[in-house]
This record gives sequence, C-alpha cells and structure tokens, in this order.
Amino acid sequence: MITAKFASVAAAALLIGAPAHSRLRSTPPSRPRAIFRDCLGCPQMVTVPAGSFNMGAPVSEPDSVDMERPVHRVKVRAFALGRYDVTRDEFAEFVRATRRPMPKGCFYSGRPGPTFDRIASWSSLGFSQTARDPAVCVTWTDAHDYAAWLSHRTGRHYRLPAEAEWEYAARAGSATTYYWGDRVDRRNVNYGLEKGWGAGLAVGRDRWVNTSPGGAFPPNHFGLYDMSGNVLQMVEDCLSASYAATPTDGSAYTANVPLHLTGDLADLAGQPSCEFRMLRGGDWGDPPGQLRSAFRNFLPGPNSTLGTYRSGGVGFRVARDLSQ
Repeated sequence: MITAKFASVAAAALLIGAPAHSRLRSTPPSRPRAIFRDCLGCPQMVTVPAGSFNMGAPVSEPDSVDMERPVHRVKVRAFALGRYDVTRDEFAEFVRATRRPMPKGCFYSGRPGPTFDRIASWSSLGFSQTARDPAVCVTWTDAHDYAAWLSHRTGRHYRLPAEAEWEYAARAGSATTYYWGDRVDRRNVNYGLEKGWGAGLAVGRDRWVNTSPGGAFPPNHFGLYDMSGNVLQMVEDCLSASYAATPTDGSAYTANVPLHLTGDLADLAGQPSCEFRMLRGGDWGDPPGQLRSAFRNFLPGPNSTLGTYRSGGVGFRVARDLSQ
C-alpha cells in the first residue's frame, strides 16, 4: 500500500496486458514443490523450478497500463522463495537478535485519522495481527537487512526476489489475469473494495479487514501463499517505466539511471532510478485491478526514502539461491 497519489498512479499508469489466451505458458508442477527451512525460526522456503514465461500484461487486459509492457519472454533459473510473506514472529526474532531500532511512524495503520500514523509501528499497528500475519510497517532497508541476517545465520544466500522471479513464481504456470483465473474471488485473496482504495471488506472467506495470517487462502500451483493480495511485496528491482530495458534472464533490473517519466509521475523525472524499488502483488486495501499477476507498483512514497517509508500494506518475502 502506498500513498494516495501513488495509489491513483498505480491504477492509471502502472499496469499492462496482452490477451491471456495468446500467452505461452510454463507447465504447472504435477506434484508439490520441495519445502524446507534452513534453521529454527527461518522462513519456510519452496523450491521454484527453472522455466520461462511471458512477463507483463497485454493491452487487452482490463486495468493494465504501459508500465507493464511490453509483454516479453523471460527465462528464470531454479531458486527458492518464501512459502509465505515473512511473518511477524520471524521478523521479531531478527529485531531481538540484532537489537535493531525500529522507529515509529507508518502509513495506513488501523487507526482512524490521517494517512500517516505517527505512533504506529511494526509491532503496534492499530489493528490486530497473529504471529503468522505478515510483518508490515517495515522499510525496504529493513527487508534487505533481514535477508542479510538470514544469510549470515545460515551460510546460504538470502535476498529479495527479482521482479521477474516474483511474477514467474506468482503465475506458477498460469497465463490468466490472476493465478487462479480471470475473475477476482474472495475465496482466493484478501483485498479491499471492488472499486477504489479502501480498507478490506469482511466477506466470506476474506473475513479480514486488514492483514490475514499466512495460509488463510489457497496456494498457487507452486505451493506459494498470498502472492496476490494481503500485502504488497518488495522486490530487488529499481524503478523502470516499462520493460523496454529490463533483463530477460530473470535477474533484477539494477541500472541506476535518471528517470524519464511523464504524466502523473513527471515530478520524479531526473531522479536516480535506484532510489525507488518495485512492489508487487497488491494488498488488503487494493481493488481487483491491483491484484493482477502483472500489476506493478513502487516505493517510497513522496517525501520518504527507502530507509524511512513504512506502510501497513507493505511487507516482503525472501528468496534464496540454490547453487550453494
């Protein structure tokens, strides 16, 4: 979840598409992926098989925008991805072990009032969470440092996923708008209003107004939970206005170049691209168009940095290399 301005931009300028029936598919797995955990308290990880897929959305996909284009073929090597978003309990262990200072201040807390809640924090959000709910109100820097801490602790290389890895894993062989099909269904995802941004509706299986615990909704074909909805997920990639110059080998886009943006994003023009990072997946306050597998967003919001921007709708999951 981002600031109001960025949320409107996401709906108007951060999406793209091509007819679902025209997309080449990767083959869904015929059996569950291997699940492992490198240490007590480490996130559960799922092995994601190597493959290729069409990344992005066609022009014909409802709610899509040019930032999601051009649709292009990407090859992805095998890697591991968190079965769930990093949970509140998992992040708490990191905070305790490192004695990490966690300042207050968070956009989109559960308390009424201004968008920015000065007293909210990852451990006091203004809405209730279980130990299995995703850690939110954390910065991109917090997420990066958590992955580095896991790497040091386990001797394995943990990191944030590349944007291409994320979309490949989210689609899990699907070529539809959402990984379960072409229609939003509250049996499959935790999201907000049907139109416009707003706190979630407690309807049917989606009985949570804010975040929901990992495993509350069915997984995709790779055995990954909440790849759509619940919380936006941080990835490694720097901001790109389209896929015109992004890698096709599954690696992250990390070219730190002046941004060339127009329209609603014109005020970002000339700023370094790596001062912004991509977000994927939609969250508990987003409408259906922002839950699509192709949907792209970014952080930080205005007047914030990667080290200061926190939101009750933004979390993360970690990836791990398998070549160790």
